[in-house]
Amino acid sequence: MSDVKDQYEAYPYPERDPRDEAKRLITGSPSDPREIDHFLFGGTRDWTKPLRALFAGGGTGDGLIQLAQLLSAAKRPYDITYIDLSKASRAVAEARAKMRGLSCISFHTGSLLDAAEFGPFDYNDCCGVLHHLPDPADGFSALRGALSPEGGARFYGLCAVWTVRCLSVAGRVWCAA
Repeated sequence: MSDVKDQYEAYPYPERDPRDEAKRLITGSPSDPREIDHFLFGGTRDWTKPLRALFAGGGTGDGLIQLAQLLSAAKRPYDITYIDLSKASRAVAEARAKMRGLSCISFHTGSLLDAAEFGPFDYNDCCGVLHHLPDPADGFSALRGALSPEGGARFYGLCAVWTVRCLSVAGRVWCAA
């Protein structure tokens, strides 16, 4: 894992300039509360209750910034935890959140394998990360351990290969390929 960490220390991904936060929001799928509600909660989530979300391998923060910004704009409560191995990526994500005045986000440098220490979460988001692990199944297990019984997870990347595994470790799962 040290090679992966070194790569993202040298080249935080995706490349983002926090100064751009003043003029644009990088949007898309996923990390849109409407999609989270539809795909994971069947359109029945009570958004007056705080959403506890985990961004495991959060990179430079596209997903967490979008979710926090949309929930803030809608005046919906949230508590987001960000974990990434890269201090450089974390610094970019933190600077982006600061530029937007987003609160209720805690930033941690570390491994997603330790996610349960921060949980439980209503929503776990893991985008383009699990393939870096020696055994992606360990990542699924760790994220399952960080999920509340009623929670749901969204994976992106290895889903074509790991969809069956996803469904066996998480009750509600959304795999985007």
